[in-house]
Amino acid sequence: MLHQLFRLLFPDRRARRPTTVPAATPVHCAVEEPPRRTPEQALAEAAVRMARLPPEKAQLIRTARLVHRVTRDAAMAELTDEQRQHLAALAKRTLGG
Repeated sequence: MLHQLFRLLFPDRRARRPTTVPAATPVHCAVEEPPRRTPEQALAEAAVRMARLPPEKAQLIRTARLVHRVTRDAAMAELTDEQRQHLAALAKRTLGG
């Protein structure tokens, strides 16, 4: 009985040694990129999705888009030409263009 108690309190050296966990290796799998859509295809798909929505929800989305467009245009109108050029350059760098 003392032996069992001793082993519980003082485990052997192998149990005290920290185990090393191998670094997680990334799994390389073939990821298939989705086919590129033209703007016309994207607009057609959006129109189909909007037609499936209930009329109240579709109207709410249209209103939200209109508010977003108006506020974006108002914010852009307040910028100076220099600020607008800086913003355009920043967008090109960010988007890789």
